[in-house]
Amino acid sequence: MNLVRKSIILLLLCLPAFAEDKPEAPSSSYWTKSNIALIAADATAKSIDMAFTMQNSAKPGFRENDPLARPFVHSGPVVASVAQGALFAAETFASYELHKHGHTKLAKAVLVLAIGGNTVGIATSTR
Repeated sequence: MNLVRKSIILLLLCLPAFAEDKPEAPSSSYWTKSNIALIAADATAKSIDMAFTMQNSAKPGFRENDPLARPFVHSGPVVASVAQGALFAAETFASYELHKHGHTKLAKAVLVLAIGGNTVGIATSTR
């Protein structure tokens, strides 16, 4: 759990470095304060959900309820973490691409839905 907290702090400290506005970069309009906050919230929700899931997976009789996550969770924490990281990268990339093509509300919706899904995971993991 301590490693999860350190990872979250490290991620949050690194985000402003990527949010630097560069006029010659076409992607600079994507890195607004609201998008940075949504991406940070998504990373945080995924990290907390993963921490609780891994903690619960050590208990006898554990069953992952998410059919998409089940094969990764039961393969161990390394595989589950890599899968979670790949999902985070895919969601962020999808949001960026949608924003780049003028679908700004849909780009934010992708991140909000990801946060919501992990929040539900956190809620069910803590029960």
